[in-house]
Formats: sequence, structure tokens, C-alpha cells
Amino acid sequence: MDRTSKSALHAALLMLVMLPGCGQTGQTYPSLAPRPVEKLSIEEPAPESSEPIPAANAPTDAQIATQTAAAESARGRFTEELAAAKRAVSSASGKAVDSEAWVAAQQALSRLDQTRGPVTTALASLDEMMVAAGGAPSPALADAWAKISALDDEQRTAFNALTAALTQP
Repeated sequence: MDRTSKSALHAALLMLVMLPGCGQTGQTYPSLAPRPVEKLSIEEPAPESSEPIPAANAPTDAQIATQTAAAESARGRFTEELAAAKRAVSSASGKAVDSEAWVAAQQALSRLDQTRGPVTTALASLDEMMVAAGGAPSPALADAWAKISALDDEQRTAFNALTAALTQP
């Protein structure tokens, strides 16, 4: 047999061996036709009403009142500590950083900052309630948040002013 005949024979045998692979395998393959879900409309449904839907975990008036009361009760303590801190910072004015008066003023500022804790905690809780309300807070929640936010701003401003007045190392 010459070389061409051998090649033709090998090609024929190879085709015979591969031919069963082209037949049915018994498996079914998924259709390429659109699935039922792909036939559904993608348009947004029309809203049923213009009323905001209340959140499932909307804050209660009692929770709002608790946070407001905690912040309001801390207001008096802050006012007392603010007066003491002003006196301490005033007496430390012009004194060296390592003086007794400067240390006493730093301690007074620390106590003052500590009294801000209930207000910042109440504001953080109200912030969480605002987020839980999903952008549609109740009037009571919006009012409480505005009131406590203003109180926090007022206290932070007073604290920062006293801190700036004290000589820093």
C-alpha cells in the first residue's frame, strides 16, 4: 500500500470511529425559546395610593418620647457643667500647660463632654428611627429629631468654643 492509500484508510477509520458521537446521546437540551418569566412586563405597576406606606418597624411615640426626655434631662446637667467649665477655662487663661489651673480646666472640659453623652445617644437613636421610617418619618419623629439636633449643635458649639479658648500643648 502506498502512502496515499494508507492516509485515506486512516481517514475513513477515523470517521467511522467518530460517527457515533454525532448521533443522539439520549440527553435533552434546554430550549432556546423565551422562558415564561422573560415574557413578563418590566414596567412598574401604578401606585395604588399616594399615601406613604408606614414602615413595619416604625418607631412608637413612646420611643420618641423616651429619647427626647433623656436629651432634655441632660440639658440641665450640661448647663451646670458649662458654667463650671467656663470658670475653669477662665482661670487657666494665660497659665502654662502643666499648671494646676490648666489641668483643672481640662478635667472640667472632660466632665462637660461627658454630659453631652445622653444628647448624642438620643440623636443617634432618633437617626436610626428616621432610617427605619424609610424617608417618611412621622411628624412627631421629625419634630423630635429637629429639636434634639439643634440641642446637639448648641452643646457642640459651646464645647468647641471653650476647648479653643484653652491653651493647647
